[in-house]
Order: sequence, then structure tokens, then C-alpha cells
Amino acid sequence: MSPFIMLIYNILGFLLIVATFEPSNGLYFGRRYVHIRNDLENHETLRIHCWSRDNDLGFKTLYPNQETTWTFVDNYIWGTKFACNMEYFQSDRQMKRGNFVVYNNKRSIRTRECHKRCAWSVRKYGLYAYDEKDKRWDYETPWPSKNRY
Repeated sequence: MSPFIMLIYNILGFLLIVATFEPSNGLYFGRRYVHIRNDLENHETLRIHCWSRDNDLGFKTLYPNQETTWTFVDNYIWGTKFACNMEYFQSDRQMKRGNFVVYNNKRSIRTRECHKRCAWSVRKYGLYAYDEKDKRWDYETPWPSKNRY
């Protein structure tokens, strides 16, 4: 067998081994999951519209304590980024809305990065991210002060 073919087999074998590892700080070829949960305090209904460059996930209505989830594989060449427009009516009937990046493999968007599962809790003061390592919710992103997308 030629040295070039052996090199190709070795590279493919290495990638296959790496792809089976659990996610950590670094390369992970498995499926990732994003969860967004409506934890608004006064039982408000949350409307969200999420998308990436390649996928429009459509509009969803999340009732109290309901969540939406999607899965994907990172694109390490072009990048993977998901953003969401979110809005709800506050108890005083004023609309609260904002645009949030909920996943980006090319730039840090959270205090502690998520690995396999990226969980977000939408609350009165903004978005909370679930810290997989410490098993707790951390306040991450406030609602925009200009109240627009």
C-alpha cells in the first residue's frame, strides 16, 4: 500500500475516534442540541423565531414551562450560528422583544460554553444559560433596552 493511502487511512481513523468522544473544549463532531424554555414569571406566552444561515426553524409559541429543541452538527468551515427573535407581552400589556444569538461556534456568547447541549431559560430579566459543569442556571443576556429586533 502506498504511503499516501496509509496517510489517508490514518487521518480517517483519527477523525473517527475523535468523533466518538464526548464534547469538551475543542473539536466535537457529534450532534448538538439547543433547548429554549419559557420560564417567564407571570405565565406569559413567548413567541420565538429561530434560524441559522442554512435553516429557518419557523415561528413557535411557547406557553409557560414549555420548551423547543433542535439538533444540528457544527459546520467548522463556514461556522454555525443560530439566532432567535423573541417577544412577549408583559403584565402591563407592553411588548418586550429582542434578538438573541443562542449558539455560535466561531465566537463565545456565554460565560461558560455549552458543549453537547445548550439550554436557555427565558425569564423576565433576560436569558439564563444552563452551566453543564456546575449544574446551575447563570444569568447571561438582558432583554435589549431599545425593545426591538
